Amino acid sequence: MHVQSAPSAGPQRFGSGWQPCRHSNTTRVALAVESIGYLVPQRNFTGCVHSIFTQACNLACNGTLLALCAFGAGDGPTALRLARGAPNDLRVLFEVGERIDCRQGRLRTSRAELQLVHASVWRPAEPGLWLAPLRTEAHLRSAHVRLAQRRRTHASVIDGEAAPVAAALGDACRSLDSDQAARHVDRLIGWGEGLTPAGDDFLIGLLAGLDACVPLDGRRRLFRNALTAALTCLMQRTTPIAAHYLRLAEGGHYTGLLIDLRNALLSEDDGDVVDAALQRALAIGATSGADTVTGLLAGLLAWLPAASTAKLA
Repeated sequence: MHVQSAPSAGPQRFGSGWQPCRHSNTTRVALAVESIGYLVPQRNFTGCVHSIFTQACNLACNGTLLALCAFGAGDGPTALRLARGAPNDLRVLFEVGERIDCRQGRLRTSRAELQLVHASVWRPAEPGLWLAPLRTEAHLRSAHVRLAQRRRTHASVIDGEAAPVAAALGDACRSLDSDQAARHVDRLIGWGEGLTPAGDDFLIGLLAGLDACVPLDGRRRLFRNALTAALTCLMQRTTPIAAHYLRLAEGGHYTGLLIDLRNALLSEDDGDVVDAALQRALAIGATSGADTVTGLLAGLLAWLPAASTAKLA
């Protein structure tokens, strides 16, 4: 589904923290929104609260999900990131199933009001010029070391039972074998537990890696189209939240943390900057970040010009 992009905005912010506000004899908590993703609709809409957690609240509207998240969370195409000073537990302000209304730049529920008109619009950073292949390969080796360290305490099916399937999918991408790739996608989608199963996180990272290398190669674009067509047919096999992020990935839309890491691996010469971006990505959830990074590395290794010489094992 196409979601209307929000317009660019200046640096102005809607206050800070939160405070009571009163409308139509109803007291609501006013929340300051720091930034909104470029796919958050500007137009009026009505929806409901899909799911609620301590630091995040998913809002369902017009067939998609918007993620209201805490200040410390990363930006994303459908994210609304709160300003510093918001309540520590969003569960006190929202309830699953309750109605949401967005009118004239104000998103309201029975207990909260979010003002969007002064939030800055987040858009992904443009990639820089690519490094020389040997420098990129050095980054990929370092990323593999960090990933292995993370796996020692946060294991996943992606580095266990599903590892051969993930590796075979990477090989299918390298050889542009769309039939084999579809078979491996069929195995991976929905594989694992949680709101975003490990197999889905891997697939999102994989697409992000492939997308860095696809633009100038017609055969690769045909392969990517076949890969995402296979994903589309299998969306019902996973969770609604995972399906949402897979749909975004189909359209080439990814979170800020994932894009920052991809850009750093390909364009950033400073190893400390690369490592910082990697650590932020790996810190997402217990294993979700590591599974996504595993997919990103697999996608990059499959299609980078000199990837055959980069040995991660």
